[in-house]
Amino acid sequence: MTEFKTRALEIHSQHAWNYNWIMKALRFMKAHHLNTLVLHRNDFIDLIVYPGKYFGASREKYNTIFERYQEIFRVLYKYTPTRRSGPYQRRAFLKRVIEMARREGIEVFIENKELYFPEIILEFYPDLVKDGKICASDPFWWEFTRIKYQEFFEEFPEISGIITAPATGESKVSITSNRCTCERCRNTTRQDWFRNLAMAMYEPLQAAGKKLVIRDFVFDAKAHHDIAAAMEQLPQDIAFALKNTPHDFYPTFPDNPRIGKVGEHEQWIEFDSMGQYFGWGIGPAIMVDDYRRRMKLAKENGAAGVIVRTDWESLDGHTSFDTLNEINLYAFSALSNNLQADGTAIYQEWLEDSKLLAPDLTEEQKREAALWAEAVLSQAWDVIKRTPYVNDCVFSDSSQLPVSLEHALWLSEEKNSLKDWDPSKANALSTDEHNVQLIMDEKDEALKLVRHLLSQVREGHGALTAEAHCYLIECFEVFEKYVQAFRIVVHTIILTKYRQERSAGNPTSFGADAEKLLQEKMGELAALAGEFQNMFETTDFNHRVYTLLDADRLLALHSDLSKKLQQTTWAEKK
Repeated sequence: MTEFKTRALEIHSQHAWNYNWIMKALRFMKAHHLNTLVLHRNDFIDLIVYPGKYFGASREKYNTIFERYQEIFRVLYKYTPTRRSGPYQRRAFLKRVIEMARREGIEVFIENKELYFPEIILEFYPDLVKDGKICASDPFWWEFTRIKYQEFFEEFPEISGIITAPATGESKVSITSNRCTCERCRNTTRQDWFRNLAMAMYEPLQAAGKKLVIRDFVFDAKAHHDIAAAMEQLPQDIAFALKNTPHDFYPTFPDNPRIGKVGEHEQWIEFDSMGQYFGWGIGPAIMVDDYRRRMKLAKENGAAGVIVRTDWESLDGHTSFDTLNEINLYAFSALSNNLQADGTAIYQEWLEDSKLLAPDLTEEQKREAALWAEAVLSQAWDVIKRTPYVNDCVFSDSSQLPVSLEHALWLSEEKNSLKDWDPSKANALSTDEHNVQLIMDEKDEALKLVRHLLSQVREGHGALTAEAHCYLIECFEVFEKYVQAFRIVVHTIILTKYRQERSAGNPTSFGADAEKLLQEKMGELAALAGEFQNMFETTDFNHRVYTLLDADRLLALHSDLSKKLQQTTWAEKK
């Protein structure tokens, strides 16, 4: 059997509250045999339950949120007037989504990050704050968590379960980012904290007959170990969700070493289609081969489910449905149902569904068009891996340009460190002259390849509609600008770093030209900022294009590097 039991599509943030987007997703899921809808927002539960107990609802049993509201509306209005009607209005929305999913035979899960809570709780329980910092280890949180999930499942018994990430500092309270220094916090291990939270969620979920899925979502190898140790102690019917790569969705990184190492727990493997870290689809990256290999690995290691996300919570109004990365959704769907799915058929289905092909084509003509699209678009990842990545290291701010030398190095060597997971990359950004040249060549190769692909797209294919041809040209013209931007940004940063760390004494042929080359590159950086500003003022792309190709980012970097060049001279050899 090659299909996964759970084949889930995940909708993030504002799209998880957008009925039209959800209906579009459900139609896609039905057509492509996906069986689980995941609605993701960090504070999802807290937006839809009060919880009533903390506002005066004292009965043991309530049939609906409105019976709770009968008792607490005055208190709500007094303390949280903006939250008073929000939960019951969102209740109506979610009830409708659940019903539409039920009609298609699709399960619904809620995904969030814990701990979250409404701010008024801190006023009700001021002891939760110690020396100005929220105490992560206070036992109140375990009671609060049990109560809010109990109320949630009393209200939404149709929801199949909860997917949560307890190890990230992106929640309001987490031991991972805890700044409280009280005695209890000092004596609370990460493993104990993770277990306490997991059990506080598990108990009401188990009572309601629902599944708890805990995400192994961490930012470094140490946290990876801590949560792994805690997870091993949890009840066997708790499932684990693991990103296909460690830390985050960086396709240049190795496979997540936790896959297949979760004991008897069911495991789901997560994928990204939009491309938070690989170009947002504005710099397209078609991941058919990557998905196939990593899903095969997941299947061989006992994974029961796979999840693909369509968007990113920090980028409003943008999903993979909007870009060429939509092909990734077709690839995920086909491969999650059949790991041997034909790659060319994936492109053909996308071309047909997107109405990019001329009418009245034969099946042979459609297949030829799909082969052409595959030949061009399958190379997009080869460009992207050489664009916001440097020697496989993450050199971007979620695909966006770094704004200073320190910012770039922090992103690549600290925040998103590849050497944590691949020690051979410890010197990936060294200013060894050979390595500097390799890094610069990598960016030149990316620009050369994207221009080659753009020429193929401009030549087009006879089976495309005129509108489709124009659309693809526009996509690749913007793609070229994205590659240009990272090329000049990386060139200027690595040459500045080289200047800071290398001696002017006895220069090699490379070193002798480096100063002149750096000045030329700084000029190119300023010129490209001017081009981007002109594009902003004279074109009419979607806002996300200008977010990614922001002239002010280039100018901020130019200013930072200029100051460094004025303040430093060639380093003396020690």
